[in-house]
Amino acid sequence: MRRVMIPKPGGGERPLGIPTIRDRVVQAAAKIVLEPIFEADFEDGAYGYRPRRNAVDAVKEVHRLMCRGYTDVVDADLSKYFDTIPHSDLLKSVARRIVDRNVLRLIKLWLRVPVEERDSNGKRRMSGGKSNKCGTPQGGVMVP
Repeated sequence: MRRVMIPKPGGGERPLGIPTIRDRVVQAAAKIVLEPIFEADFEDGAYGYRPRRNAVDAVKEVHRLMCRGYTDVVDADLSKYFDTIPHSDLLKSVARRIVDRNVLRLIKLWLRVPVEERDSNGKRRMSGGKSNKCGTPQGGVMVP
């Protein structure tokens, strides 16, 4: 996977992982199978990373509820969570819903993929890989 840094609106940078074409195709196929399994567990009021839902839908729902007299809105975001998520905890959570060993192994491989980065001088540097125990690259099809 290749990592590039993209600027954040409020300052700073966000790491974006760009998977190979082969990985994108396999991730898309896995997502088609896995997404309905996990989608069944989500609360109806959650909008992030949901199929057929977007920020406009969330704003419309907030407006609808405000018109009904509700006054509080909760917007939760865990800072740098994708960078710090522990692989072992994530895999245990996934294994509660997915029992196929091959699928679990594939997810583990995606979590531990070697990442190519370029420093400020343009020199190539590799990170991640088998020794990586936390974090997941943002930008791949399977991230959500």
